[in-house]
Amino acid sequence: MHNIRIASRRWSIRRSLHWAILHNRSQVYWNDGKEMVCVPGGKFLYGDDKREISLLEFWIDRTPVNNREFGRFVEVTGYKTTAEKNGLGCAFTGSKWENVPGADWRHPGGPNTDIQDKEEHPVVQVSWADAVAYARWAGKRLPLEEEWEKAARGKDGRVYPWGNQEPTDTLCNFDRHENGTTPIGKYSPQGDSPYGCADMAGNVWEWTASEGENGTRILRGGGGSHPA
Repeated sequence: MHNIRIASRRWSIRRSLHWAILHNRSQVYWNDGKEMVCVPGGKFLYGDDKREISLLEFWIDRTPVNNREFGRFVEVTGYKTTAEKNGLGCAFTGSKWENVPGADWRHPGGPNTDIQDKEEHPVVQVSWADAVAYARWAGKRLPLEEEWEKAARGKDGRVYPWGNQEPTDTLCNFDRHENGTTPIGKYSPQGDSPYGCADMAGNVWEWTASEGENGTRILRGGGGSHPA
């Protein structure tokens, strides 16, 4: 399922004065109350071929957007998601992913499901357009794929946010070992990235601003049903 990291499923920040300092490399952005971390500028190893590229410093949400945060956005703006407008969303039906009538962010698996007691789970059933709308409301933007990867892997080209160790059920939500999504931060701090970003492997896919083949938008992170 697709999310926003602002977050998302993460957003890097545009210039703004709306900050409250927590500590040296972490601040709370007042528009949406999200903690953001600073990813220093400089070179890092990018991609499977570990090609060295350089980025400017940027800020990114430490965690993906959860249901409570997305609900506040909807309450304030009256926003309707793509799934709500279309009357269906893509959901896992037990054997495959398919379009399910009535599936949306409040009903992730269809009309007989809900997000009760899941306020701290990542919001799902959000399209790229929904992610952009949330980001603009918060005064931010979606991260480029390269920014997302550096925030997730650090500078050294590691395979996973925590290093090169294969995933386990104490490091991330993957390969259906959980029944759906898990609360954001369940695998912190042991599963966090070098910059302290949580849930950047497994749980939900996250949108980026980057464009892939045929005009599609690039997703990163992998979902809870995705193998290691």
